[in-house]
Amino acid sequence: MGETSESDGAARPWQSYHAVYTNAKAGMDGVDKEKVQRIVYEMSKGSKYFENEERKEAFIRQKVDNMRARCAKLTAMDMSHYQMVADKRIFELEATRDLSKSWLHVDMDAFYAAVETLANPSLKGKPMAVGSMSMLSTANYEARKFGVRAAMPGFIARKLCPELIFVPIDFEKYTYYSDLTRKVFQKYDPNFMATSLDEAYLDITEVCKRRGISSGEIAEELRRGVYKETGLTCSAGVAPNRLLAKVPFHSYKVTTLLK
Repeated sequence: MGETSESDGAARPWQSYHAVYTNAKAGMDGVDKEKVQRIVYEMSKGSKYFENEERKEAFIRQKVDNMRARCAKLTAMDMSHYQMVADKRIFELEATRDLSKSWLHVDMDAFYAAVETLANPSLKGKPMAVGSMSMLSTANYEARKFGVRAAMPGFIARKLCPELIFVPIDFEKYTYYSDLTRKVFQKYDPNFMATSLDEAYLDITEVCKRRGISSGEIAEELRRGVYKETGLTCSAGVAPNRLLAKVPFHSYKVTTLLK
């Protein structure tokens, strides 16, 4: 609709309050974002975290104001010059861009929560988060429907979802299942790059050439292999480089449901 008026902003201060755990994650489509912002704001107000977020917000606003002031002083000649500089740099980057590689980014789905559900099937279908009242490591998709997500304090998550079940962190368990996934990854890239227990990058260029199949087919095959080995699901994206493989809008995201 239209822009929020100053009176609305005063009546709804949470609309301008943006913490890391008010951002959406997978499985949070359709969440009442304003409700989440309001609860996060009300539960955080007065805390050291809240004060720090306010300082960061003020700093960003100052930077934006300074950039706008500098931009207002630019002449048509300045704009033309900087456009030429940008065009030249774009040309140089295009000339050196390598699109010959096939990279695969693998991300386990709600990994800690999925492992806990595998270990305790009674948790299936119930909103659950791994962590404590002070901080959550992850949340399953049932909990995300309420706006609960990783990096959110547990006491805020409980306010968003009163039925939320808390499960303590068990890194020994997660490491065991992570090792099983890595055995699958090694079949496609012995030198894969693990960035965490539940995330990795694989260079699948050679395996695609050797087997004469597409990167998308490799991604599907790998996902099936991970599920067979662990009983867990994962998402996979492929692109000519690691950065794009991680970005859903620029990569071929494999989302076929596993049976």
